[in-house]
Amino acid sequence: MLIAITSEGLEPTSLVAEKLGRTPFLIFYETEKNIFESLRNPYANLFGGAGIQTSQLIIEKNVDAVITIDIGLNPLRLLNSANVKVYSCSKKQVIEAVKDFMENKLTIVDSKSMMDFSRKRHMRKGWGWNNNF
Repeated sequence: MLIAITSEGLEPTSLVAEKLGRTPFLIFYETEKNIFESLRNPYANLFGGAGIQTSQLIIEKNVDAVITIDIGLNPLRLLNSANVKVYSCSKKQVIEAVKDFMENKLTIVDSKSMMDFSRKRHMRKGWGWNNNF
C-alpha cells in the first residue's frame, strides 16, 4: 500500500502540513517495503486550484491513502472518485501519523463528514444556513 502524507519538510520527522493543496512537500510511504520517498509539491504556490492539482499528482502516483490535517471538498471528491481514501490527523510528525494509520487510529474523511463539519463551523460563527444578507 502506498500512502501520501502532507509534510512541512522532506524528512519523516517533519511535521504533517496543514492543507493538502498548499503542502510544501509530499512524503510517500510504501508499507510493504517500509520505504519513505519525498517530493516537493510543484502546485503549492498556484493562485488557484492547488488542491485539485496536488490531488491529481497523488492519483498519478497510484496512492491508496492520503494523510493530512485539512482538505478541501473538491480535492476530497476527486481523490475519492479515484478510490483514494483520505485520513485526518493532528499536528504531529509524519512518522507518527504513519504509525497511527497502521494502528487504525486515524479518522477517515468523506464528503458527508466534511459537510457536517462545515455546517457546525458556520453555525458556531452565527452564519446559519437561512440568514438573509
